[in-house]
Amino acid sequence: MKKLKIYIEREKRLFLFYGILNFLITNIILQISLLIIPTILATALSQFVNLIIGFYVYGKKVFKYKKLNNFVFRKYFVLAIILCLLNFGLIDLFFYYGINKNFTAGVILPLLVLISYYSQKNYVFK
Repeated sequence: MKKLKIYIEREKRLFLFYGILNFLITNIILQISLLIIPTILATALSQFVNLIIGFYVYGKKVFKYKKLNNFVFRKYFVLAIILCLLNFGLIDLFFYYGINKNFTAGVILPLLVLISYYSQKNYVFK
């Protein structure tokens, strides 16, 4: 039981580490892209990079999934869309009630990270 608890704690730390790394890479690409291509293309490119890095890193490095295939990728992709819509919806909802968008984005980030972690662990890479 103790080994399982240590493994889960390690898994959570790896998830946060790779999440921060993915966030930094994605945002560097976004910032550079915004200087040279239209906004819609820059954001699409950064999201695509985020999706590919996240799928590989979380699948292989965090959850130690042996076979990353199209079926697993589709589950990861659906989760990414759900999280994106949830993020957008919550930010928009709180903004409707007069709460700053940037503040809301920062406040809901831990919720989205938790949903992402448990969804990947129990659905995508199970």
